[in-house]
Amino acid sequence: MKRARDRERVEKARRARRRRRQRRRGAPSVLQALTTSTLALPGVAAAETPSEQISAEYSFSRYTEKDLKATQVTLGSETSRYEIDIHQLRLAAPITDRIDLAVDVAYETMTGATPWYVAPPNLQAGEDTPRVQMTGASIDDQRTDVLLNGTYYLDRGTASLATGVSIEDDYRAYNGAISTTRDYNEKNTTLSGGLGFSYDQIEPTEGGINGRPSSEDKQTLRLFGGLSQVLTRHTAIQSTLSYQFGNGYLSDPYKLAWVAGTPIQDNRPDQRHQFSWLTRYRSHFERMGGTLHLDYNFFVDDWGINAHTFDLAWYQSVFGLMRVIPSLRYYSQSQADFYAPWYDSARSDGLASSDYRLSPYGALSYRIRAETRFQTWNLDWILNIGYETYESSGDLALKDVDLENPGLVSFDMWSVGITSRF
Repeated sequence: MKRARDRERVEKARRARRRRRQRRRGAPSVLQALTTSTLALPGVAAAETPSEQISAEYSFSRYTEKDLKATQVTLGSETSRYEIDIHQLRLAAPITDRIDLAVDVAYETMTGATPWYVAPPNLQAGEDTPRVQMTGASIDDQRTDVLLNGTYYLDRGTASLATGVSIEDDYRAYNGAISTTRDYNEKNTTLSGGLGFSYDQIEPTEGGINGRPSSEDKQTLRLFGGLSQVLTRHTAIQSTLSYQFGNGYLSDPYKLAWVAGTPIQDNRPDQRHQFSWLTRYRSHFERMGGTLHLDYNFFVDDWGINAHTFDLAWYQSVFGLMRVIPSLRYYSQSQADFYAPWYDSARSDGLASSDYRLSPYGALSYRIRAETRFQTWNLDWILNIGYETYESSGDLALKDVDLENPGLVSFDMWSVGITSRF
């Protein structure tokens, strides 16, 4: 027993000396550091190693939805939409030689207006397309989200446990998750899996008025399983199947639907089964100093929606000083079975929703991000800045859309972040 304790102390001392030597050598070259992580995939064994440094990350993002045109809204309705400021903080540290602990905190403030319901065209006034009635621009809300995640590193894999809470003025969400990975084939093959659960409570503003519920809740169960494979020294692939089951209040208390000439409360099924299949491909081109990222996700649920998401990104090192990441995302979905912009008569099942998120549409997103690494005060820093613009419309959908929802969203988002490791 004493010999085992002595060996453990010696090994800890060796690791401590190794960490001190790494710090004295200073930060590695940007090219080396960024290339090391460029093939990283969730669940790929090469990335599943215990951290030896404390890290702190902060990022700020401003999300701005583009104004609607006057021809898209009802007379006198707002045309401006949401603006959201997002602050994110992450602290991560090794607790022991085998355990990492991370805390993620997000704080959002949002103001503006959002679509309330869709009104049919006023044919007597010469209108031929529907218009959206917006809420007032007085929406002012805050959200705080805290997530605690611990990871235990096994000899051939990991085990993780996470728990969190999200709080808004009218909303509470409590969640937990467990996940694991297992390495095979000299850590070139990794199996991963996990499950999560959340319990959400909502107490809508002005609850109990005009059919709006005063208090509701829902439960969500999530399961996933994946396979990651290192194909060559420069190529890796991952495929993951996910299932999610929602039960309880799945409607939106702040939206209405126009039914037989009268706006009524949004009403959706109280259960939802969702399936998705995500595949990621990474290939590094050493001579070019760049890495190709390709992602495809297929989604389907029992509400009648199926969706496709394609992601293309290129991670390019520039003179060993920085990395530039241009990317493109395309998305397309069909509509929910019970969705309609408006209803001439009530459905026999009582369901009704004109939410643009359940409508058929397509979307294109263009993103650019740049990041650089430097050292000062004996600390290792990474600075990044990014921009994204997003456009959605019925014309971008894979299948023809007979009538586009006038409330579809388009937005711009700027972000800046800083990471320190010490």
